[in-house]
Amino acid sequence: MEAGAPFHQDPGQMTRSPSAGAVRAADDSAAGWVTFACAYLAIAGGMHVIWGIVALSNKSAFHENGLVWSKLDTWGWVAIVLGALQMVAALMIYVRRFAGLWLGGLLAVAGIFLSFLAAGAYPLWSVMALVANGLVLWAVTVHGDGFDG
Repeated sequence: MEAGAPFHQDPGQMTRSPSAGAVRAADDSAAGWVTFACAYLAIAGGMHVIWGIVALSNKSAFHENGLVWSKLDTWGWVAIVLGALQMVAALMIYVRRFAGLWLGGLLAVAGIFLSFLAAGAYPLWSVMALVANGLVLWAVTVHGDGFDG
C-alpha cells in the first residue's frame, strides 16, 4: 500500500452506502411543483375572492368605466365564484388528484381572462392576479407529472 493509507479487507471497516431516504430520487422534485401549484392557486383564488368582495362592497375603490363589459356587481360575483372554485382545485391539487390538475389549469386560464378583462377597473391588482394564475398554469402544464393519473 502506498502513501501510508491503510487498506482494510474487513467489510465492517468499509464505508456503507446511504440508508433509505438519505438521498432524494430525481423524480421527487415533482412534489415541490405540486406544492407550488397548490399554493399559487390558493393565492390566486384568495385574490379573486377579495377582489369580488371589495367590488361588491366598496365600488369607490374601482374605476367602473374601465371594465370591458357589464357592471362591477357582475364581475364581483364572477370573481367570488371563480376564487372559491380555485380554492377547491387547490385542495384537489394538494391531494394529487389528476382532476385537480385539469381543473386547476382551466381555472387558471379563467382567472387570466378575468384579470385581463377587469384590468381597467383595478390595474395593479389585476396584474398581480395575472402573474399568480400564469404561474399556476405553468406549474400544472410543465410539471404535471407529479399527479396520479
